[in-house]
Amino acid sequence: MPFSSIVGHAKQLHTIEELIEKKVFPSSAIFSGPEGVGKKLVAVETAKILSGNEFGIKIVGEDKPPTIDEIREITSWLSMKPTHSKRKIAIIDSAELMRNEAANALLKTLEEPPEYANIILITSNENALLPTIKSRCKIFRFGKLTKIQVETILKNLGVEYDSRILKICGNSPGRAIALSNSKVPDLIAHLLKLLKEKKLPAEILDFSSKFSSMTREETNLFIESLIILFSEKKIFLDWFEPLEKARNFLNFYARPRNVIEWLLITVTLKKEQR
Repeated sequence: MPFSSIVGHAKQLHTIEELIEKKVFPSSAIFSGPEGVGKKLVAVETAKILSGNEFGIKIVGEDKPPTIDEIREITSWLSMKPTHSKRKIAIIDSAELMRNEAANALLKTLEEPPEYANIILITSNENALLPTIKSRCKIFRFGKLTKIQVETILKNLGVEYDSRILKICGNSPGRAIALSNSKVPDLIAHLLKLLKEKKLPAEILDFSSKFSSMTREETNLFIESLIILFSEKKIFLDWFEPLEKARNFLNFYARPRNVIEWLLITVTLKKEQR
């Protein structure tokens, strides 16, 4: 049965299945929604149904932003008729991270795709896509999952988790899996303890040093988890702007340790000046 392995998104799946059955699934589509809720899984399953097998599917953008060379390669691949599948399906993950030159290279194919091809763009930030790309695509919007659905997915995948992870994953199975394989839950527990005991000002350098060996991706996960955790607390006003700036610093390749040190010093000074 199509999509039987997917938890949640019943309305979106019903619409997609209906369009495929009627042979009117759009040649160019955008799957938009929060990060880590299963958009890529839905895209891959949709592609399998459309193409008839895995030979007619190509994916770019999984590990890094899609480059202009990858876009040119995938458009060239789409220009050749399928020989081992019913259709050819190109899936472009993290589409919002494409540079303008890559996005522009994709435009002509989006506008006039071969009759045997489909392109599915996946994004967690629809507003970051070029308007010219959005205007050429049918947009399918995916929402957050429920806590029960997240737990079901984690159990099905055999992922070990605890209540801490559920509190900071933002109902995103993808984020929950990343958290279960990281130091982030322990670091957040340590930070909360320092805040509760009012020891943070004296421990900023020591706490920040724990990020010396952490990647930008894991540090960003720490920052995003704090945003989720603090969003429903009174202290969020003190943390919101510094957390957003810290995330931007990471995107511009600042060192994780320096970013966390700056974040904690900024929040501490903000509290002292009140």
